[in-house]
Amino acid sequence: MKKSIIALITLLMFCGIARSQDGILVENPQYGVKFNVPNSWKERKVEETSKKDAISYSFDKNDGSIAMMLIAFRLSEVKNLNDLVYTLEKDLTLNIPKIDGTYSEFDKGNYDGMSAKYKDTEFTEIIYYFRTKYSEGVNYAYMLRFITSTTVFSPSIDEEIKKIGDAFEPLPGQ
Repeated sequence: MKKSIIALITLLMFCGIARSQDGILVENPQYGVKFNVPNSWKERKVEETSKKDAISYSFDKNDGSIAMMLIAFRLSEVKNLNDLVYTLEKDLTLNIPKIDGTYSEFDKGNYDGMSAKYKDTEFTEIIYYFRTKYSEGVNYAYMLRFITSTTVFSPSIDEEIKKIGDAFEPLPGQ
């Protein structure tokens, strides 16, 4: 009996650790999203447009040092990546600061993207832009945005953001 209780307690502890390492799974096939947010973050809000063509997910790091937003757009055709970036940068409701440096570009086959650092006196932001390139069916575009106070931004925060941003990957074409 005692061995059974010890085995049960060990199993429960292991399951709790595995679950806590998983974080928050954001899965929405309607927008081509399957994204694991680390467990050191909490979901704040999910909003979808009335036309059901875009959705946004907002998260805060548990210590309050970083905010993260994922915006996903459903498109009827492949979107020009430079046009996407330009449109989002100029959107006054997003209030994105001026770029600090240059864009980094990447191509992963069925999707590609760009990332950049933006900065003003109050905030430092790192934004990833993605778009799918499916020849048939629905395509998607994404903006994964990280915002932190300029006074708090550090190499360790930069590394944490890079790890999350590099892990984002749209679902394969449907």
